Amino acid sequence: MDAMELAEQKSRAMAIVLYCLGAVLLLSELTGMAMLRSDFVDGFWLGVALVCALALMPWRRWVRPHSPLSRMLDDESVREHRRMSCAAGFWASLGAALLTAPFAHDGGVGAYDVSRVVATAALVAAMFSFATLELRAAR
Repeated sequence: MDAMELAEQKSRAMAIVLYCLGAVLLLSELTGMAMLRSDFVDGFWLGVALVCALALMPWRRWVRPHSPLSRMLDDESVREHRRMSCAAGFWASLGAALLTAPFAHDGGVGAYDVSRVVATAALVAAMFSFATLELRAAR
């Protein structure tokens, strides 16, 4: 297997991992909304959210900047996909913030719950967008 095939295989695997992490984050948020004030669920959500945020960062470029495989996995198209997915996350978070604002204004929803919804919307949208763009580029 040459370097190009290995890079494509790793890219597809990363896209699948991003879909799975996004689904776990969304499920943990929905569980957290159903089970109010559960420390385990809150901690689990926070841990998954941090892992999701780290998964979207260009860590390959930082860890091994001179590796040929890292260069293939972080080329200009991947950077553009990352930029586009961050824009999708921004718009999703803005929409979530605007939708939850009326509920928070009347005191029906706390600030912590609103921040979790906004962060979940941003991360899930960015992860699903990035994974979709990467899988589409691999075809």
